[in-house]
Amino acid sequence: MKLIAAIFFVVVLGACSSAYRVNGWYPVADIPENKIEGKAIVSTKDFDVVTLDTVSFPDMAIIEGKLKADKVQKWADATENRIGKRIGFVFNDSVIMAPTVNCRIESGNFTINSPEKALMIEIYNTLK
Repeated sequence: MKLIAAIFFVVVLGACSSAYRVNGWYPVADIPENKIEGKAIVSTKDFDVVTLDTVSFPDMAIIEGKLKADKVQKWADATENRIGKRIGFVFNDSVIMAPTVNCRIESGNFTINSPEKALMIEIYNTLK
């Protein structure tokens, strides 16, 4: 009986654990604030080029990037579908930023920024 109770306890705890999300861009809801909706649009594995700008704005760091060629169409379609809605960059299960999409982004380019300069440098170091 104790064995059955122990197995039940482990199964219940395992079922309650939250799923890890891969780092990348996701649809994000307004309410509740920064709630991630669904699957990643693109993950950081889909990034082709990333650069770090720490000069243009001395108090912050900005990551500029471009997606791999085979992901540009997916990005363009996803951003078109999210016009007037938000997409968010998720890093270690946290929404770092979540701008409202104003238009279809066909270039495959993106920027990631935060007032937390150290966080941006940490993100950049994981991306390169």
